[in-house]
Amino acid sequence: MAPLRTVGVCIFSICGWLCYLRLRVFIPVLIMMTEVFGMDSLKEMAQFKETLCDVRASPPWMTRRLKKAAEWNPYSFEGGSTAALAGDGFAIVASDTRMSQIEVNILTREAEKIHVLNNSIVLATSGFYGDVLQLKRLLEARLHKYRFDYRADMTVDLCAELLSRNLYYRRFFPYYTGSILAGIDENGNGAVFSYDPIGCIERLQYSSSGAAEPIITPFLDCQVGGVTLSDDVEKPLLTIDRATSLMKDAFRLAAEREFSTGDQIHLVICETGKPIRQLHLPLRED
Repeated sequence: MAPLRTVGVCIFSICGWLCYLRLRVFIPVLIMMTEVFGMDSLKEMAQFKETLCDVRASPPWMTRRLKKAAEWNPYSFEGGSTAALAGDGFAIVASDTRMSQIEVNILTREAEKIHVLNNSIVLATSGFYGDVLQLKRLLEARLHKYRFDYRADMTVDLCAELLSRNLYYRRFFPYYTGSILAGIDENGNGAVFSYDPIGCIERLQYSSSGAAEPIITPFLDCQVGGVTLSDDVEKPLLTIDRATSLMKDAFRLAAEREFSTGDQIHLVICETGKPIRQLHLPLRED
């Protein structure tokens, strides 16, 4: 035991001397160097970082063609907004019909953003319109094959999983879309599934995507989710008529404050045991 105790005392003494040297020698030297060279060195370092950022943004050795190629983006955003709301025995999907580019250029006033896949499934998408059309064709082909193989239509729950897997499959070069899948599930209730571009899925009572999402979502939080209501306030019953009216109000509100949302409201109403209904209502066109 005595040798071990001696070794422990030696190690403790060495650690103490190292701490002493650090406090009495190294730290004063560092303080002195900072006082002598600190301000100039910091200024030079800041200037170097600014120059480095400028060079990275526009390398002087790159030709104009290479700079233009480096700025190329395979995606574009054509604006517009979509939303969906589910209730007891129904689901309502809504979108505007304006397609714009570079903020002010209106490409068309009759863009299709809601796609009816079968009698119980509706897909709403916003974002890069090329990916929107490709995603629509992909799902239509998969649903057609399912109908051919099983002699029955795919349910909204199966289609939600199918869409999630296909989006995740393209995660390294994703579809630049904000997708919402809605419809009537096997129990006859409304269902809304929200996705991000790489396929993360969440079932919600309501959801929105697109340019007016920051406007529509808080409105639905207040009117449907009751997030801003007090606990003692009774929430009104969500009927299909009230849900339709809320969707109209949400898009009229968005059209007043978001310039890429406008022209028309496209409403698709799914009810249990009834065929899908579609409505077009006017929005502001400026």
